Amino acid sequence: MRPSPADAPDQVVFDAVESPLVSVLVVAWRRAPHVLACLRAVQESVKSIPYEVILVLNEPAPTLEAIVSEQVVGATVLRTRTNVGFGGAVNLAAHRARGELLALLNDDAVVEQAWLEQLVDLLERRPEAGAVGSKVLLPDGTIQEAGSIIWSDGWTFTVGRGLPGTTKRFDYERQVDYCSGCSLLVRRGLWDRLGGLDESFYPAYFEEADLCLRLAQLGFPVWFQPRSLVHHRESASTNPMFRQFLLDRNHELFLAKWKDTLVDREPRVAAHEPAVERAVWRRLGCPRRILVVDDRVPDPSIGSGFARMADVMVELSATGQYHVALLPSLEEGAEQNDALARLGIEVIDEPLEKHLAIAGLSYSLVILSRPHNYERFVSRLRAALPGVPLVYDAEALYFRRIERQAPLALDPLERVRLEGEAAEMRVSEEAIARDADHIVCISRDEASFFEEQAPGRVEVNAPMLSDPHPTASGFSARTGLGFVAGWFAGPNSPNADGLLWFARHVLPKVRARVPGTQLYVTGAAPPENVRRLAGDAVEFVGEVDDLAAFYANVRVIVVPLRYGSGVKIKTIEALQYAVPSVATIVGAEGLPIDDPAVLPATDDPTEFAEWVALWLSDPTAWERQRRTILEQYRRWEDRERRSTWVELASRLAVPVRVMDPALT
Repeated sequence: MRPSPADAPDQVVFDAVESPLVSVLVVAWRRAPHVLACLRAVQESVKSIPYEVILVLNEPAPTLEAIVSEQVVGATVLRTRTNVGFGGAVNLAAHRARGELLALLNDDAVVEQAWLEQLVDLLERRPEAGAVGSKVLLPDGTIQEAGSIIWSDGWTFTVGRGLPGTTKRFDYERQVDYCSGCSLLVRRGLWDRLGGLDESFYPAYFEEADLCLRLAQLGFPVWFQPRSLVHHRESASTNPMFRQFLLDRNHELFLAKWKDTLVDREPRVAAHEPAVERAVWRRLGCPRRILVVDDRVPDPSIGSGFARMADVMVELSATGQYHVALLPSLEEGAEQNDALARLGIEVIDEPLEKHLAIAGLSYSLVILSRPHNYERFVSRLRAALPGVPLVYDAEALYFRRIERQAPLALDPLERVRLEGEAAEMRVSEEAIARDADHIVCISRDEASFFEEQAPGRVEVNAPMLSDPHPTASGFSARTGLGFVAGWFAGPNSPNADGLLWFARHVLPKVRARVPGTQLYVTGAAPPENVRRLAGDAVEFVGEVDDLAAFYANVRVIVVPLRYGSGVKIKTIEALQYAVPSVATIVGAEGLPIDDPAVLPATDDPTEFAEWVALWLSDPTAWERQRRTILEQYRRWEDRERRSTWVELASRLAVPVRVMDPALT
């Protein structure tokens, strides 16, 4: 039983586990002054994985023996009288380990929350990976290692070293040459096949690089997991002069062993930045690079086409042929998205000019979304990337949205202002059409506008999303209405206007027919003018992590938008989830549906309410409508897809430009 804090406030206590998934292997040499901090961080950070700790006291000082005996409870402690070296000590620990996975952890490392969970998650998702390493930070908060490179001469280099720990550069999952044993999770079966660490590298250094090359030789490469964070005191346990002696000696041994394998690796040069870029690019599989410029890191929950942009990037990245980097133009210091990081999608958190000035970095294709981003960046992109095609992602016609908003303005001066803004935006979008190398629209109607300006350079891409699939729950398992919305556009957005109109003119009529009806509204931080609607009839549920579950629980979806343009992704998303839906004319426009009965569309509040009330109260009518939607869904699935982004990239993307002509 774990003692209470009052009984043993300084003890580090590990629970007994009958079948550990992971064995955490820690080697403490001589005094090992930081080992308690290391163990305490493990004990505090790992919450959801059964694990054991095996601690090797390698040639321990008496003080270390005493500290461990008094303060470490529940770990398996092994002792050696003499220094058996890092490799020998880890192999000794691995021999006693019971886990399916072995986690090597330096005794002067301090792990952050979910450190181990993130490593395990990657290995579970990627059966081809033999090992996975963490992102390692130095005490000053800068990066020590975000994966590592092995040069052709056998020396190594830690990617990202010296960059701020918060930088998003290299902050995505990817294959690497190796990750250090500071924090490295290895499959036990492969470890045993290889015989563990090579003890020829006694007492330390190059064992992990050697292990990672042997894993790759078996066909199981090493991956980097940026979500697993470790703080490291880097060589805190080794004298600097002795450390350099060991590095020089073991480098010669390592090079002799792997010289033939390393001959095709990147050469180490004095101006190393281009070489680092080339080496990282090689390990990615030499993909073509695609730069995407959009307002934000895409999150389906915020609407405004961001779910579709996430799909575009995922579609491109999942092929393995392209490395996608996103510049979120309106989000300084944007956070990486877990789903994107898992697919190797990079988020750029520095100004565009600085990013494009990185030596050795090049792109094969640029995708610019939204008019303000095109106007802001096009000249700089043309200058920095001559000959690289620029594709305009026309996710909507902005001038049309403003034109539709103008008549709804109650203030005559505001109406005139909006009419002028719409005229200016039309001129801007016409100019973009003439300038862009290619234009992608999501509806045939909007494509016709661009084709007038850019004949032969416009195509329509199907707006269906990749994730949504029909939800299984039936009528009786669902309740109420749903409105899926994002609110970052503020109180004057189409979502705010639509919700206010629905709540004032439609919902009372629905509740008169179906008393007690409740409307559930998604989205973080709704503006004050719509928050005032909260009450018995309207509930704001906030940001929804699992949209599929939300769609599975509501009986009817409403899309009450009165202005906007383009295909409304929220509308097609609801139909892909097979939820009976009612929309306004604007909310339903541009949808690739074969039967109007799939989505009743009306701007009349009474007619809107009648459709909603029917499907809320009549299970037979609800099931009939759901079958109609499912028939459309099957046609979408069976129909030959229109041009995809992958097909477009294969036609337009130019070869990657590299600094060394031999690599082309």
